[in-house]
Amino acid sequence: MTGRLIGGRYLLGEPLGSGGMGSVWRAHDQQLDRTVALKRAHPGVDDQDGRRLRREARTGARLHDPHVVTIFDVVSDGDEHWLVLEYLPSRSLAELGTLPVGEVARIGAQIASALRAVHAAGIIHRDLKPANVLVTADGTAKLADFGISQRLWAEATLTDSASVGTPTHLAPEVANGNDPTPASDVFSLGAVLYSALEGHSPFGDDPNPLAVLRRSARGEVEPLRHGGELTPLITRMLAVDPAERPTVDQVVQQLGGTTPAPDRRRKRWAIPAAAAGVAVVAVMGVLIGKAVSEPSKPSSAPTTTTSSTPPTAAATSPVGDPLTVDPCSLIDEASLTRFGQTTLEPAYGNFDRCDVIVTGNGDQEADVRAELNLPGTVPARGDVQKFSGNLRTVTRVKSGGDDCERVLVLSDRTQIQVVAKHTHGSGMNVCGMADAVTQKAIDVLQAGPVPRRSTPLPANSLAHVNACTLLDSKALKLIPGVDASQPDRSFGNWRCGWDSTTTDLEVDLYFDRDQPGSTDGQPLKVGGRSAILSNENDGPDTCAVVIVFREYVDANGQDQDELVTMSVAGTAKPGTLCGLATKLAEAAAPKLPKA
Repeated sequence: MTGRLIGGRYLLGEPLGSGGMGSVWRAHDQQLDRTVALKRAHPGVDDQDGRRLRREARTGARLHDPHVVTIFDVVSDGDEHWLVLEYLPSRSLAELGTLPVGEVARIGAQIASALRAVHAAGIIHRDLKPANVLVTADGTAKLADFGISQRLWAEATLTDSASVGTPTHLAPEVANGNDPTPASDVFSLGAVLYSALEGHSPFGDDPNPLAVLRRSARGEVEPLRHGGELTPLITRMLAVDPAERPTVDQVVQQLGGTTPAPDRRRKRWAIPAAAAGVAVVAVMGVLIGKAVSEPSKPSSAPTTTTSSTPPTAAATSPVGDPLTVDPCSLIDEASLTRFGQTTLEPAYGNFDRCDVIVTGNGDQEADVRAELNLPGTVPARGDVQKFSGNLRTVTRVKSGGDDCERVLVLSDRTQIQVVAKHTHGSGMNVCGMADAVTQKAIDVLQAGPVPRRSTPLPANSLAHVNACTLLDSKALKLIPGVDASQPDRSFGNWRCGWDSTTTDLEVDLYFDRDQPGSTDGQPLKVGGRSAILSNENDGPDTCAVVIVFREYVDANGQDQDELVTMSVAGTAKPGTLCGLATKLAEAAAPKLPKA
């Protein structure tokens, strides 16, 4: 199937997954030059004229909400019918497992908002379940799959009534054969939030679907044990009597009020370079996840450096000493003011980057950054513009919709990666922002080398530490198949990674800067230093120990922490990942200098 052209327009890529009802492929829309997902029903599931897919397309076309997966079109190719969907790099709630109360509240508020839009359009979803809630790396949640949804005014048919949803999240009245209502969707959303907190359906974890269906019909809901402040709301949403449940408007309001909005200027989900990205798309009631691994970073940096100070580049380099080069000199904050209110963040993340936070209308927010990378770190694919002197090329990567990327390759092959991406909301001109920063960087490089920092990094800063020296071969024996002498290094040696050759385990040690208390998790002490153990800091299938190295006040007058993050990624159990991360952090902490 790969390489086949569907409908004369969509070039099929690799298959992303298959469920009981259908299959999904990644595809390239040759007309609009964008990545999409194509969904096709299995033979025998859909009728010959594609009625089910067409109904789903018509349903989706009525919905225009930032928290609903967009359905673009339905196309025919011979006797096959395909649904064209938004391609969303994400994971479903079913894959993310249990989550903290605050995260469940934030996701729930977004999905409740989507459900409000669904009901306002006269539609009942009828199949709300964790597999149909997608969550992107920045925490944006979207509702997917309207394959068995029903318009409130539609005439019921035998086919429609046979598809009533998933027993584990089904409202009691629907399980008893009654027609679904908006209140039924509210119950199912409550069941989804319950599952995200407890790890199983409110009807228990019996693998027998008929047993679950009987419990659903009787309304036998197990009490919440980990609901915290969400317990009263979710308990009301799971009421047996639909009249006792809150409306979806009340759910949106109470979820928004239950958990204060996070400090979006600081809250981020930083997926480590060693970790894999994941793409998830909807498949006729089943969401299939597929890992999309990023290309591994080359170890082209010097591997003989053992000093705690990053090596100084040659005098002819347009970048020079990583300790003194100023990433913020590549950004003109004023050029971004036309996109919204701006805040320069010179100490946001690692020492190799500079960020500007742009706030638009309502909940719109974008992060625009310029980041220095070693040669070959970012595989640049897109339109290439050639230069001379300090700058070799600028590649404008095709926009992913919510983000836009530009890659500048310098005369010494050092890379400057410019990324503008939504951190909240959508609809901002992220490519315009990326181009504004790119033009500033071009102007700087055409005028000479990248300028130096006006204020040197403090002598007690982590910037003077080589991250690769914090773990030795003895410590890394915990990870089978790791060659401790061949790490993947970053610019300035402020990040270092090791991959196992015999398992899928990956170790990533990197420096960070953030506001105190920005990391959620379990407090602990590592080498006498305060730390946080978090299984959500670096995304799904990871566990990280974040060590507080030193506290200081940044250029904006705000309290700030320099952090050492020890992250372990893989498909092992969370307890195993966290155990490895803790032991590696305990091995690295004694090698840190005094702050």
